[in-house]
Amino acid sequence: MNINVQIDSTALVLRLQNGQRRLAYAVVNAINNTAKRIQEAERRRVEEEFTVRKTQFIRREAAIIKPFASVKQGRPFAEISVGKKPRLLLSLFERGATRKPATSGARRVAEPVVGGPARPEFRRPVTPEFKLRRLRFDRTSTGKRRAGVTQTKTYLVPGVGIFQRLGAEAARAVYIFTSGKKLKPRLRFVKTAEQVAQKWFREELEREVVNAIARARGKGL
Repeated sequence: MNINVQIDSTALVLRLQNGQRRLAYAVVNAINNTAKRIQEAERRRVEEEFTVRKTQFIRREAAIIKPFASVKQGRPFAEISVGKKPRLLLSLFERGATRKPATSGARRVAEPVVGGPARPEFRRPVTPEFKLRRLRFDRTSTGKRRAGVTQTKTYLVPGVGIFQRLGAEAARAVYIFTSGKKLKPRLRFVKTAEQVAQKWFREELEREVVNAIARARGKGL
């Protein structure tokens, strides 16, 4: 995505001593300041639209500025992107997609049952002892059950889900296997960035122009 903005208030800065250099820094600073405004707007959008369980992690991944605009590196632009770390679904909410299994070769998605031992409440992350990587249902080389499975009293029903034994004739669902849910385009990353840039870039540039003139003390005018 590229956001282009015309600059028509440069003549005054160009008349200053070292005017071209001062203008370059003014533009780069305005771009980076606007990028930071976009970043904060994207973070607020995510927190308002989604149930966030790991706040600091999601705030970092919601909008990553890399690289920043730079005069020394000859880069008159900044790039802002959504994080794409493994198992992070955030970027899929921009255009919409179908959630696929995170494990290579898997056909089903294991969804924790809300109210169950893995996820007692929707806002809470999965309980550590019930994370899938700890619930391994294959046997060890000596034929013993995995410790995590034994301690949690869980068992797997192929194609259905993972359950926990509560007694001789009682059990409850921990995970249910599904073919994957469709993720609606709720993020609106591009639209938010465009709106913020159109609203704030000119003001940021004008502020940097004033700062450039102040620092130059009018030399060259």
